[in-house]
Amino acid sequence: MHKKYLPILLLPLILFNQNVLAQETKKIDLKVPFTSEIPNGSWVKPWNNACEEASIIMTEGYYFGYETMSKAIAIKNMTPLFKIEDKIFGSNADTDAKRTAKLINDYTDFSATIKDKPTLEEIKDELTQGHPVIAMLYMKNIVNKYHRFRSGGSYYHVLVITGFDDHSKEFITNDNGNSVTGDGYRFKYDDIMKSLHDFNHKTRRADGPPRVLFTVSKVLFKEKNNPAVYLINHDIKYPIANGEVFKNHGWKWKNIHVVDKKMLDKFKTGEMISA
Repeated sequence: MHKKYLPILLLPLILFNQNVLAQETKKIDLKVPFTSEIPNGSWVKPWNNACEEASIIMTEGYYFGYETMSKAIAIKNMTPLFKIEDKIFGSNADTDAKRTAKLINDYTDFSATIKDKPTLEEIKDELTQGHPVIAMLYMKNIVNKYHRFRSGGSYYHVLVITGFDDHSKEFITNDNGNSVTGDGYRFKYDDIMKSLHDFNHKTRRADGPPRVLFTVSKVLFKEKNNPAVYLINHDIKYPIANGEVFKNHGWKWKNIHVVDKKMLDKFKTGEMISA
């Protein structure tokens, strides 16, 4: 009799342990396209300070639904950003969170919000929602052999956090300063969280407050001769209910990309955006 009931009594315990294990080993790995900050292979200006620009085009590429990025496309997309920065900031080197957010919000198809003193759980929550996080870092204490920094420099770096792995307690990143193994490079949670520091234009050092940029798509697609508009978030298209909802989100009609039905059909359909 005891043997007959033993498996039944143990089943809830086994299931409970499996559920706990699943929670403890949660992993998110967003398929963000990778580029080095030197897609031309040369550590010369402006490319040697292009970590911000590389992070921007990787994140934007993700929201458009791309999983890979050629060197030619990276060069084509980064080059205009240098000229914009020179015009509005007077320089394209060492762009802090405020300037990087302005560049994103005014000149790209996604939005960035500055987050001061982010917690580990806040960053993981953004990633779980499918939003890559752009991190501002003081990298002196966590550099690796494939990542070059000038001795005595600011050690300022910007990269994209693309996921996390609770089993190994690591962030998964696109480290554009590492052209060899930067695609999906992992850093321990503690190393990233302790190294979050914005660039300080007064001291010319990465000694500012801990900051990241939380991002969200504003990629808008529609078919020619069809009024339906969709918000694109990597591999999902979200239909927008009406013009009032469109306006309330601050989207602009001039930024809608007109595409063919074949392009739209590549995306899965998500829930309608109605508020």
